[in-house]
Amino acid sequence: MTRYKVVYERKGCIGAASCTAIAPKYWKIEGADGRADLTGSSENPDGVWERIIDESELKENLEAAQGCPAAVIHIINLETGEQLI
Repeated sequence: MTRYKVVYERKGCIGAASCTAIAPKYWKIEGADGRADLTGSSENPDGVWERIIDESELKENLEAAQGCPAAVIHIINLETGEQLI
């Protein structure tokens, strides 16, 4: 099964909440700063949040990335290195 990495540049989030409307299982706004959080993710040393997903989680996260007006959500195919968005 193909795995993907969701890369989220949280500092650039504008709090539009489109990701939470599209994929509430993965995206939530809970903090006082009004920015979205990617559930199950961890922050890397560059201040970017990442989560590894499989094909069963791809569709919703891809739609969330496509709906993000700030374009701060990226998805990378870990087998090919291709950035899907």
